[in-house]
Amino acid sequence: MNCQDLERASLPLLETAPGFRALPREALRLVAGGSYLRSVLRNQVIYEKGEALKGFFLLISGRIKLAVLSREGAERVLDIVLPGQTFAESAAVLGRPYPLYAQALTDSQLLHVDLIRLRRAMELWPEVAFMMLTLIAERTQRLTEDLEACCLHSAIQRVASFLLREAESDQVDSDQATSTLPAAKAVVASSLNLSPETFSRELHGLARRGLIQVQRRFIHIPSMARLQAFARVDAPWRETARASHQGQRLMESNAHAQPAPFTTAAP
Repeated sequence: MNCQDLERASLPLLETAPGFRALPREALRLVAGGSYLRSVLRNQVIYEKGEALKGFFLLISGRIKLAVLSREGAERVLDIVLPGQTFAESAAVLGRPYPLYAQALTDSQLLHVDLIRLRRAMELWPEVAFMMLTLIAERTQRLTEDLEACCLHSAIQRVASFLLREAESDQVDSDQATSTLPAAKAVVASSLNLSPETFSRELHGLARRGLIQVQRRFIHIPSMARLQAFARVDAPWRETARASHQGQRLMESNAHAQPAPFTTAAP
């Protein structure tokens, strides 16, 4: 495909993606001309640990896990990527082998953003460079918060904090919220450095305290304030969660509105 075809397919997706949509249109057109859509099946590996990448990814739909394997084969999930989020930004910009591997948790659609065009856009428009700095800083902050939780918080505090981060407030009563598990319990548990059994046990422990109500993947939180007090988590979690959910809804809505994406090799 030529650059014009790639631009026509990619530009609408970039224009609605969090972070990208505030950029000048000409900058988006330059980046879109080197971007391409990719469809992956559930359990398909997108890239391996140690692989050199020529760009980074914007998730349009589906779920992606970023993980590492020990020499014994034990997996540790470090992040679960949701629609509207990007991943592999730092390794692509630095030009270094990526320290994690990425695997699709569900059938997913990705937009691959070409590094050469991105660097050119960063040179021409400071807004693009600031956007990339913001994306990398946000991911670094999330990983730092996760590291703090794993080192300093009990298992039940980690679960409570996770539910607060994933919570979406009720439109009628802002103190009530619902968290939806973004992946299977075993994957979520691994991202919290817990065994699946411990994760389930702590969910039941929070339910016994009246702090949550569990209905399969949906966790109802009767009072965000009470759960925050229990987990000793500050209110800014809610702003982070709100922005994440807004971006996710926007990307999924846009994906449904687009024609069925094609799968193509890198230009």
